[in-house]
Amino acid sequence: MPIAAAMYWYSRVEISQERAAQIAGLNRKEFMKEVAREKIEYDLDFEDIKREVERG
Repeated sequence: MPIAAAMYWYSRVEISQERAAQIAGLNRKEFMKEVAREKIEYDLDFEDIKREVERG
């Protein structure tokens, strides 16, 4: 259930990729593999991308 919730909130741009991975109990790479596997669509704008890059 935590993975599904994290994917839902992430797809709605309610939480960051990093926070979604934490909720799901995965590292960011594993979380994004799950997002890709499930074909979850998400919208990121330039500021979101910039924040993700700055976080590392």
